[in-house]
Amino acid sequence: MRQLFKTFKVAFQAIYKNRTRSLLTMLGIIIGVGAVIMTISAGEGATKQVQDQISGLGTNLLMIYTKTEHRAGAHVRMGKPINKKDFEMLQKNSVWISKLSPLVVSVAQAIGPNGYKSIAIYGVSDQYFDILSRDLLTGEYFKEEDVKTARKVCVIGKTIKDELFLDLDPIGRQIRIDKIPFTVVGFLKEEGKGAMGQDQDDIILAPYTTIQNRLSGYRRGYDIIMASANSEDHITDAKIEATELLRETHRILEGEENDFEITTQIELQEITGNITGILTILLGAIASISLLVGGIGIMNIMLVSVTERTREIGTRLAIGARESDILTQFLIEAVTLSLAGGIFGVLLGVIGNHVIYKITNFYIPTALYSILIGFGFAAFVGIAFGYFPARKAAKLNPIDALRYE
Repeated sequence: MRQLFKTFKVAFQAIYKNRTRSLLTMLGIIIGVGAVIMTISAGEGATKQVQDQISGLGTNLLMIYTKTEHRAGAHVRMGKPINKKDFEMLQKNSVWISKLSPLVVSVAQAIGPNGYKSIAIYGVSDQYFDILSRDLLTGEYFKEEDVKTARKVCVIGKTIKDELFLDLDPIGRQIRIDKIPFTVVGFLKEEGKGAMGQDQDDIILAPYTTIQNRLSGYRRGYDIIMASANSEDHITDAKIEATELLRETHRILEGEENDFEITTQIELQEITGNITGILTILLGAIASISLLVGGIGIMNIMLVSVTERTREIGTRLAIGARESDILTQFLIEAVTLSLAGGIFGVLLGVIGNHVIYKITNFYIPTALYSILIGFGFAAFVGIAFGYFPARKAAKLNPIDALRYE
């Protein structure tokens, strides 16, 4: 134990004697550990934000749409469109689905009192607002009667209000959409960015019957049917039931594949979680390259140190120091440099996350496992890249070392 203490003392004295070089050697580890922590934490923050936004839509959402296949750079429809017959079948016969809304999309030019822009207009039913939990700031939703009579009314988001109306109150005013006047009856509460980064407030919602009759150019099909299960516990039952009903309306025989897709809220969370998880791993792997560079820097510096201290090593061996003592001394130096770099790297990562949050308002939780990975990797780098120079020092011949100039 006493001998080990002496070995530690000699190692620390050597580090202190060359403190400027030691600090520069640690720099690679500091940057590497900080980068690993910040990238992994950023991935965790992005995953949490996406999951929270998806959860905000509710946990009992189902989206029903026509199956497509990617061919020659385009999505090709594999079956007939989801249509009014499908919607009415679900509406009349479904037990586990409480609310339904068709969704049709038409890209058009929207003109307001103080501006204009090209935008996708969404045609929905009055139940859409309950399905996606979209609340109003002012005004009112359009009603079932408005959908049946295809009234020219709409509900808008904050981005549309800011660009087309500026400081004017939009309620009761008109937006011309491809020369057709729509009266604004509702103004939605601000939602901000969506799960995929889209602006959820850059939106105009109108009765789907109005969009089909006047804008979209087709009246038979829907782009999607949005549905809400009775409860989260019955979302699987709702999916199975909807699948059976749609197979019946599409006359799909037993053993044949569905020509439609049904995605639930839970599946959407799993998909986005997997995507962000893979991105986090890739970012962490890229950042860890800087740790390897830092490790190579430690090895180079330690090799230089062995060369510079050849006579010192020879003297120690000549007066009775064992090979294991020399090996331990240089390993301690390498590991100390890497662990010290790891500590400062952790501080850099934590402070960096906080600075990013202050600048961008994007919350980045410092994941505990990212600290453990960064610090553990730093220790491994110190041992792995410090062993070769330490072994080289321990294997020096005392006589040759004493003769070294």
